[in-house]
Amino acid sequence: MILRTNEPQTGSPPPAKSTDQPLPQSGSRNRGLPIGWILVGMLLAGLGGGGILVQRQLRQQMAQRLQRLTVPVQVTDLTQRLRVSGQVQPIRQVNVSPRESGRLAELLVDQGDEVVAGQVLARMDYGDLASSIRQAQARIQELQARLAELQAGERPQVIAAAQARVDAARSQVSLAQRELERIQALVQEGVVARSELDQRLARLEQAQADLQAAQQELERLQSGSRPETLQQIQAQIAQAQAELAQRQSRLAEAEIRAPFSGVVVQRFAEVGSFVTPTTAASDVTAASSSSILALAQGIEVRAEVPEAQIAQVRVGQPVEIRSLAYPDRVVQGRGKRIAPATVMVREVTVFRVMIEPEPGADFLRTGMNVSVDFIGERQPQALTVPSVAILREQGQEGVILLDPQTQRPVYRPVETGLTQGGITQVLSGLRAGDRVFTALPPGVNLEALIRQEQNRSETAQIKPHP
Repeated sequence: MILRTNEPQTGSPPPAKSTDQPLPQSGSRNRGLPIGWILVGMLLAGLGGGGILVQRQLRQQMAQRLQRLTVPVQVTDLTQRLRVSGQVQPIRQVNVSPRESGRLAELLVDQGDEVVAGQVLARMDYGDLASSIRQAQARIQELQARLAELQAGERPQVIAAAQARVDAARSQVSLAQRELERIQALVQEGVVARSELDQRLARLEQAQADLQAAQQELERLQSGSRPETLQQIQAQIAQAQAELAQRQSRLAEAEIRAPFSGVVVQRFAEVGSFVTPTTAASDVTAASSSSILALAQGIEVRAEVPEAQIAQVRVGQPVEIRSLAYPDRVVQGRGKRIAPATVMVREVTVFRVMIEPEPGADFLRTGMNVSVDFIGERQPQALTVPSVAILREQGQEGVILLDPQTQRPVYRPVETGLTQGGITQVLSGLRAGDRVFTALPPGVNLEALIRQEQNRSETAQIKPHP
């Protein structure tokens, strides 16, 4: 026999009430025997010996009536169960949105579609981004050509022309030098004036300056560009490449791709909608106004176990899952993890326990409400009675037992174990086949029965052994 818990759980409907009224816990008083029974007794007394048979029949009828108020103690194989409410949740779920705000140009999937990681889900409209990328590429090509030209140096023809200018300038220096020497001799002889010598000296200095300039130009052409010039061009190329990469990244981000394989569970936007980036921590509902869609992967069940019963739950424990939509279909599962902290749900402190369903749970959908049975230890050959038969008086548990010898109600202390589904396990105090009352018999005083049991126990303790 498999028992279910009868304690109220968060999110579960209240258990059905038993048709038997529970026994009163205290305060019952003897209402006395009914007048009819008194009259019957007087009649039997008047009849004398001839009324013994009638009296015996009345006792049998009374015993039968008492029997109908009792149930037998049964031997049953019990399996401990803890039933709580739960809900089907995705293992992973994200809101898909662009990295930059913009208008949605194209939406390629719909709610319920299965997608794979990297699949294009939507495209954004980012205006003339493609043309700006082409401009950036052209700028990089221009700078790279300029750098290559500087690194290669001047052409041989240009260097040869510079060398020719150096030779010509050197010839002019030689010519000016000879002219100066000739004029100096004539000035010493007094043939020409001193001013003629100054002119020849100025021509020599000019020729020397032209030669120096031509030599420097030749050296520059032969040695190539300066390192500073090359570094400047290289820096310009790096900057242009960074701008190009940024624009290419924006263009790539215009295609919204699936971060993982899964199912589109929600669609929030239409083509032409203005959408904005969504943070990873945003709630699904809160982010729906700016996101494009919600993508989920896999399912698990999130059960809410009250704090007082969390000791009955462990990781790896077998679980049975029943959906409210498909009550006849049972899905097996196992406890996956237990949240490290409690939460308040409808003013009840609970632990959230994640459950991994086994294969065959394809009919479960995200958001479905389910009932979860945590399967506990098995207790074979357990003695059980209806829970309404258990009395609790001043911390002591007991039952009203129909004495098989006297056929009268007596009080019997018991020790109980597991209580589930309106049935309680009895660990001691009863035997299989005993009959217990599920309601207080007519005319019976509970306190008097308890006193009788206490007196019997005290007498049994002080009675000397033979």
